Amino acid sequence: MDLHIHSIYSDGSAGINEIARKARERGLRLIAIVDHSSDHPKGLNEKKAIRRKIEIENAQERFGIRILDGVECGILEDGKIVMPEHHFELVIASLHAYLPVNEVYRRLKKCMVENSIDILGHVHAGMFSHNSPIPEYDLEIIDLAKENGVAVELNSYHMSPPEDFLKLCRGKDILYSFGSDAHHLSMVGKLDFSIRMAKIYFGNGKNLAHEIHNSDG
Repeated sequence: MDLHIHSIYSDGSAGINEIARKARERGLRLIAIVDHSSDHPKGLNEKKAIRRKIEIENAQERFGIRILDGVECGILEDGKIVMPEHHFELVIASLHAYLPVNEVYRRLKKCMVENSIDILGHVHAGMFSHNSPIPEYDLEIIDLAKENGVAVELNSYHMSPPEDFLKLCRGKDILYSFGSDAHHLSMVGKLDFSIRMAKIYFGNGKNLAHEIHNSDG
């Protein structure tokens, strides 16, 4: 179950059918296409989101797997996110900018409190952070995620969150999700880090993909 895959509708290199075929080959029953939102230069607009939704529905029928019509939004100033006028089934919010450490935590907290999101993406990913995390602030993020029903993403591409953050999650009844953050076909379903970290640190947590699967009936 891979809930973080990008397609040619933003900055990915594979089409929807290619992704669905690869996911089925790798035994995945549930995936999410979460192209970048309108804050990204190559991100979704309303017309692209509509076209992509049609392709997703056709691919679901053709390949027999569940494909969520999702989006990844950048967390902007004041914790804001922007997205096209479209009903997305899954919303990931992620930081994609180098920021002072206090601004990182301010945006993360405001984003979860003031927006309806499903997943907090690649927390403290090295590609977007040069700061040393602050444990007491990380605990606030974890507690807010639990309070607001937001899943903490275990991102295999960025190998994030770091283990110091994950240690703080141990024993807490919080949601988590698996994401390859695939931008290329070969990455779809590559979840070794995600699976390993879940086994170590999330014994009392709930996998968001399982919750979605169960709610689908």
